[in-house]
Amino acid sequence: MIKRLDWDSDFFGLRIGEAFYEEKLTSTPDYDLLYVKANNDFDAQIEGFENGFSEVKLVFSKALVEGNHEANPIVSIDQIPYDKQEIYDLAYESGKFSRFFLDTHFTVEKFRELYQKWIDNSISKTIADDVLVYVEGNDITGFVTYKTNNDLATIGLIAVSPDHQGKGIGGKLLQFLEGSLWKKNIRKLQIPTQENNLAACNFYKKQGYGISERTFIKHYWSVKLI
Repeated sequence: MIKRLDWDSDFFGLRIGEAFYEEKLTSTPDYDLLYVKANNDFDAQIEGFENGFSEVKLVFSKALVEGNHEANPIVSIDQIPYDKQEIYDLAYESGKFSRFFLDTHFTVEKFRELYQKWIDNSISKTIADDVLVYVEGNDITGFVTYKTNNDLATIGLIAVSPDHQGKGIGGKLLQFLEGSLWKKNIRKLQIPTQENNLAACNFYKKQGYGISERTFIKHYWSVKLI
């Protein structure tokens, strides 16, 4: 069964639907793009549509334990003045393996607009509990957004400036967040990423996270658009 995705459709100006893979997905003229998902790899045959992009989404998870964490130089974005463009640029960095960036049927402009909205809605706490930033001098060199639900927290975006990678900033952000969540009685943290983002996958494994979910996602575009 195909479910219409109203937000995606409105944002991209396309008729977008989502379905979980079945052996036969009924062809429909009502959509321009279908996100088809499954727990295993698949090859859907949908009349009038072609597979235009594929990715494997991973979710890394970790049971949290009590630990020490130092706040400085990590603070809530609410506590400091900041240049929003600086945050946007970090968000683009966090999305460089996103399907909305790598699927070239989407424009770079729409990808950036999407991640700008993600940041705006995270700072306003519409879709996130907080945005934590790593500050060096007058610069924000890393950030992480997260959302809690009962005793589970999920990271939305995490990134470190390319000029400051390799300094352990990502690890410090994660460790600080883990300690903060523990104090709030959150006992599990999960982080979504892409299987082809090898650096991120290796980083999360190094931080003690393991793969808890694997989802195959494919974009089937109407042949009228490609």
